[in-house]
Amino acid sequence: MNDFNISRINTDLGIFRISGLWCDERLAPSKIDIESIEVMGTDGWALLNLSHDDIINLIKELTPKIIAHLQVKSQ
Repeated sequence: MNDFNISRINTDLGIFRISGLWCDERLAPSKIDIESIEVMGTDGWALLNLSHDDIINLIKELTPKIIAHLQVKSQ
């Protein structure tokens, strides 16, 4: 697994700063492990609680976008 840091990703769900680990092997589907996720608010970056159900669901929705972003950046 490789470390990753996305300093800013714009999505239809908001603007996020994300860090964690990811594995993209040709023989297996991409896997990510989010260690930190922040959302851009009116007062700057706000750290989100990874154990909150709403944030877990948000990460599930964002995962395909995050993987696509990481794959493009790694090429």
